[in-house]
Amino acid sequence: MLAVLRQRNFFLLWSGGVLSVIGDYFLFVALPFFVYERTGSALATGAMFIAETLPRLIFGSVAGVFVDRWDRKKTMVLSDLSRALIVLPLLLVAAGGPLMLVYAVAFVEASVSMFFLPAKGATIPNLVAERDLTAANSLNSLSEEVPSLVGALLGGALLGVVGLSGLILLDVATYLASALLISLISVPTAAAPDEEPEVTPEVAVSAWANALKEWLGGLRLIGRDRSVAILFAVISVATVGEGVVTVLVIIFFRDVLGGGSAEFSYFIAAYGVGGIAGGLLLGWTSTLIDETRLFSLSLIANGLLLVAIFNIPVLAVIVALAVLSGMTVVGWLVTSQTLLQKWVGDRYRGRVFGALETTQALTILLGMGLAVVLAGSLGVVVVLSIVGAAWSLAGVVAWLMLPHGK
Repeated sequence: MLAVLRQRNFFLLWSGGVLSVIGDYFLFVALPFFVYERTGSALATGAMFIAETLPRLIFGSVAGVFVDRWDRKKTMVLSDLSRALIVLPLLLVAAGGPLMLVYAVAFVEASVSMFFLPAKGATIPNLVAERDLTAANSLNSLSEEVPSLVGALLGGALLGVVGLSGLILLDVATYLASALLISLISVPTAAAPDEEPEVTPEVAVSAWANALKEWLGGLRLIGRDRSVAILFAVISVATVGEGVVTVLVIIFFRDVLGGGSAEFSYFIAAYGVGGIAGGLLLGWTSTLIDETRLFSLSLIANGLLLVAIFNIPVLAVIVALAVLSGMTVVGWLVTSQTLLQKWVGDRYRGRVFGALETTQALTILLGMGLAVVLAGSLGVVVVLSIVGAAWSLAGVVAWLMLPHGK
């Protein structure tokens, strides 16, 4: 694997990704607390996360259509430079400016990222030999997981030193550094085929119309297979819960624990450590137990851990449980993908996975909306506990209704 990093072009791309993820997590830790402390509103905090998630729904299915028609290296460089400029207005917010800038920046920055990510993924096969592709993709995954731990911890620690404005400038610096590194890549640029149309408004409309058609078609395919439909429903319950937790965990740390971004950074880092450990253990556990049982048990355990985390308001305990929770999340995420790959024929697999991606974006947004609505009437701890119970119940349903065996 390390031999792949010795390949100059891949190393430049990988290093740029590492830096930009670290910068992203500076603000991921600090900005939600800034919004909540300034407004005291679950609605205002949830709106920020919704603004960040909407581009996944709007552009997730169509970004690749444009990326395949553009020079991918230029797309990545311009995306980084654009994001460096886009986050600068947050300096006005840090100085007391209008909070609406946070939502605008979150939406536009996430929208640009939706074009950077497929360009990066599509470029990797052009930088390494086919025999090195698995190692390169593994390193690409680590370039997102490991830097998120570093960025979360540094963001929490640096907020008290340099303030929100300092973290914003550091985020800008990481985008600029990433753009510089990627600009140094030497990669063959294939010309677009003659039959590929230019990127016009008509192409854009066609892409969105086709994306909607493919999503509906994918849902129809899912409905034909009982096992796939049940698995899809269970995953949807989990992703609704994910949306709820994303919004309310900030309020939990601020109002229930009486903490702030530093304490939250420990939680995020512990969660990430668990995710990495879970990924390493999964290969071993999958030889001992079939994917359905592993999926079900991981989801049940994840729900129980979530209930414990939000009902034991002791930071040390929460951080320890977060490691275990991160392991179980990887367990049910990976095994759900494996089950779909096994149960869906190759002919329909792309449409089913495309439908899954779109549905997950919708259910996460639904969860965020429910968090805003329910937190005020039921309380943060009660809502988060309900999510944990729902996850465990969904795991039980999966155990009872999905087929077992290799």
